[in-house]
Amino acid sequence: MNSTTTYAVVDIETTGTSIDGTNRMLQFSCVFINNKKISNTFNTMINPGMPIPNEVKKLTGISENDVRHAPFFEDVVGTIYSLLQGTIFVAHNINFDYRFLNEEFLRCGYPEMDIQGIDTVQLTQIVLPTLPSYKLSYLSEYFDIKHSHPHHADSDAFVTARLFLMLQKSIDNLPLKVLEFITRFQDKLLFQTGVCFSNALKKKKMETGVLPSYLEKVGDIVLRTESLTLLKEREVTYPRTALEKKRLFGDFLESRPAQAEMMDEVYRLLLQKKENELMIEAPTGLGKTLGYLIPAAFAALKGHMSVISTATTTLQLQLFEQTIPLLRQIVPFDFTVAILKGSHNYIDLQKFVLSLGKPQSNPSRLLQLRIFVWLTMTKTGDLSELHLTKMQDPLFDEIRHRGIMSLDNSSVYYPHDFVLRQQLKQDTADLIITNHSYLLNHAESLGDFKRKSLIIDEAQHLGNIVLNSNQAVIDFDLIKIISDTLLVKISSQKSFSFRELQQQHFFTDAESKEFAAKIRIIDQRVPVLRNFLEQRFLQQEGKNVDFKEIALKTSKFKGFVKENFADFKQISEAKDSLQTLLLKTKVRFAEFKAQERLDTNAQSFILNFIDCGFELLRAMENWYRFKLDELDQTAAEAVIGLQIPLRQVNGHLRLNFGIFKTKNYLEPVVYSKFEHTIFVGATLLLPEGAGYMSDQLDLSQEIKILKLKGDFDYKKQALGLLVSDAPDIVTDTKDYIEYLGKTLIDILSYNNKQTLVLFNSLEMISVVYNYLRESKILDERLIIAQGVSGSNEKIIKMFELGEGAVLLGSGTFWEGIDLPKDRLELLIITRLPFQSPDTLVNRAKYHLAKRQGKNAFATISLPEAMFRLKQGFGRLIRTRDDQGVMIVLDSRVVSRDYGVKLREAFPDKMPVKIIKSFEIKKNLFDFWEN
Repeated sequence: MNSTTTYAVVDIETTGTSIDGTNRMLQFSCVFINNKKISNTFNTMINPGMPIPNEVKKLTGISENDVRHAPFFEDVVGTIYSLLQGTIFVAHNINFDYRFLNEEFLRCGYPEMDIQGIDTVQLTQIVLPTLPSYKLSYLSEYFDIKHSHPHHADSDAFVTARLFLMLQKSIDNLPLKVLEFITRFQDKLLFQTGVCFSNALKKKKMETGVLPSYLEKVGDIVLRTESLTLLKEREVTYPRTALEKKRLFGDFLESRPAQAEMMDEVYRLLLQKKENELMIEAPTGLGKTLGYLIPAAFAALKGHMSVISTATTTLQLQLFEQTIPLLRQIVPFDFTVAILKGSHNYIDLQKFVLSLGKPQSNPSRLLQLRIFVWLTMTKTGDLSELHLTKMQDPLFDEIRHRGIMSLDNSSVYYPHDFVLRQQLKQDTADLIITNHSYLLNHAESLGDFKRKSLIIDEAQHLGNIVLNSNQAVIDFDLIKIISDTLLVKISSQKSFSFRELQQQHFFTDAESKEFAAKIRIIDQRVPVLRNFLEQRFLQQEGKNVDFKEIALKTSKFKGFVKENFADFKQISEAKDSLQTLLLKTKVRFAEFKAQERLDTNAQSFILNFIDCGFELLRAMENWYRFKLDELDQTAAEAVIGLQIPLRQVNGHLRLNFGIFKTKNYLEPVVYSKFEHTIFVGATLLLPEGAGYMSDQLDLSQEIKILKLKGDFDYKKQALGLLVSDAPDIVTDTKDYIEYLGKTLIDILSYNNKQTLVLFNSLEMISVVYNYLRESKILDERLIIAQGVSGSNEKIIKMFELGEGAVLLGSGTFWEGIDLPKDRLELLIITRLPFQSPDTLVNRAKYHLAKRQGKNAFATISLPEAMFRLKQGFGRLIRTRDDQGVMIVLDSRVVSRDYGVKLREAFPDKMPVKIIKSFEIKKNLFDFWEN
């Protein structure tokens, strides 16, 4: 920050956001900064000379009464114009404030401002790249800046000024290398925002330039130093008595008898040898996560390390970022934690550095600036730390990690690779946090020769994740696309190709031809097989649906493979040869690079070609399944399916291989790799017992079960409303969507309670969200939609921050996502959560049940729906202080015979009323008022 410059931090309130001459200003506020201090302020209300829209009144709190006696803009334009002359204009979202003011100046006969501008949104995004939100309301809370009247220009301008001063301090502390990089691309930032970094760079160059001890320069970037955690001697005894547990929790938490019982059972199992399995159903709000983490941490003191697996990467991150810090405050000793995910979740440092030298769009370049700063902060390299709304920027495909095999071990970045780091941590960590998908693929290494125990949280999801993650896919059209790309890279006459590599003596002519020959076999023969498959199995299906998915009989498919055996074999041999050639190329590249025998273009091309080659191998990794002996082995347990979008131009034909039952799979593949296995969940048991879940989890019927009781007073805390007059969702989908939209608008317009609306599909969320958007309800309520408003992490944060927010969710929002205390008061279930019977896996499961003489609906569909309802209700009442209403807008829960059974999923003592739609509002009023 230049001490001689005056910064004018501006915020305005207007009648609308369109800058087209139709809107007017309501308030102008400016905070002046000189010499790194707030020196003066100016604020005035402005009479817009037009009605103030209701949504603006609601947002700002400014009404016609507040501006009735205020000056018109024409009365104060001269004062405002002169105040801003000679200053640097600063605003939070400068594109709006600066442009709107200029439009108003022109309207009043003044010339446009021609002063420099700085955007605090972009500044914050670069300097603090991991924040989940850059709204001013969130930033004021994050920085603990008093924000007395959000969406009032005077309060907003003051907060923006304080924020600007804080950001300047952070910019001054950025390393020289980081400031040089940002300054290099400062022209990509809004207005003159980059000046903040170039000014800091000038000052930094006059300093010693020594990096702090926690940072190190690696190649062209600056990274946080990886430090080994040296733990002190940890002589601590597990708290066995109620008094000892009370002392342990101290002021952090209340000690609960059920949670204490759970802790003792987990600790006992982890330390003994006789028993090796335990199932614990711990009701929502009991504190089950700490119920297993505390004893696991104490068991680690005695050398019994644990792997904790949860259902999704979202829950994994929640566990790591929220619960582990709380655990560190509770237990009187330090411990080490590793978080393990698939490599695609991490950044590849070398790929990122290579991307810096390539042309990028402005959004991608801004993202690079943020990542450059983030690398000075992150200890994990996990891209989810960036809390981006979507990971759809092309840059992510360029810099995402592709696994250790894709790394160049001669690179300066190799020793600092984040995936390598996570593997090293795995060997020494007291606690390892992973997700079910990663667990299924890495059970043997995680179990460490049965030296570790396994705690499976959200265990009820493990069965379905097994089925989904064991779906091996062969996408014939993707293979063709990648092989085409490789052939173009080899022989292109317009851009860098193998021709230039031969000139630099990296390849011989014979080697280039061998590469081309092997890839050409794949490129030409795979589409032939694809067409044969479509003609044989899909031709008769017609084109009257958007998407077709059919199950193939193993005998018929095996016959097809035999008929085309020569092609399958030739392609398989070409794939193996290509892998050998790529590995040789990788070794040679390291040698040439070390000897500085390649120019920059050649290095970039070779790395890109190797990446593309390994991408083709990954697309073909399941090609071995066409071997006849492999088909014989999987015939009894596998389902083979063919999928294609029929009405989509160039739709990809995909062949799926998957298992359809977990029996006799999880025990040998997962549980047998660990010393003990503990299954934890809020919904593991049905009224009739653990039989269904034992089958799903491949457990013995004799497994020890600990069923813990919650301490909620459902009679006072909750109410269930079952609507009996909703249209039949199965036969009248169009009517039901209309009904659902109108009913939701009616409910949401009546109250301002924090609301979660649960759906069964993202498609239905999109349809309903669009319906709501066409009404005025979005002007009255903050409505956040999964699949529309960003990543799950972003959605949760928006829901936390929004007052009276409405979240439309499916999938994980039925399950274990922790919504904070007092953040949910109304739960609306739009449709009974039956799984689709038409998926390949479900069709195979139902067919097997039928063969065994069982009723598939009664033994599979109904129990699954009951578990899902239990999970959904679990979102609502999570503490003894919570109060909430659950509304089910699917009349089948009342009208069908199985509705009685489904209602057993609700808590016994919760009052449940069967009502008509028009009675909803009255019942909500009665509950919340009384």
